[in-house]
Amino acid sequence: MQNYLSLFNITNYHAKLVNDLKYQVKVNPKKYSSETAKQVEGVFIYMLLKSMRNSLIKDSLLDNNQSRLYTEVYDEQISKELTKKGIGLADMILKQIEQKKIYI
Repeated sequence: MQNYLSLFNITNYHAKLVNDLKYQVKVNPKKYSSETAKQVEGVFIYMLLKSMRNSLIKDSLLDNNQSRLYTEVYDEQISKELTKKGIGLADMILKQIEQKKIYI
């Protein structure tokens, strides 16, 4: 149950972040479009890594609160590094923003 609540809180936080980013793009699209696309890509990568990590078996001596905290921080850093180079998702989001196909 704890795992589901944690995932729910993280998902709500990221959903709020994405909504804030959508608002910024609506207010000033030229200024925030590429930054917003990169941040949404970062959120996507982080949630992808977290979901993959949650699918692993958790029966080991190293499965404790400290190791979970470390892996969450590690996943966040990995997502930031992958976002710097990009995986192509930001480009697609940016094209949609520019074409006004995103409903804000």
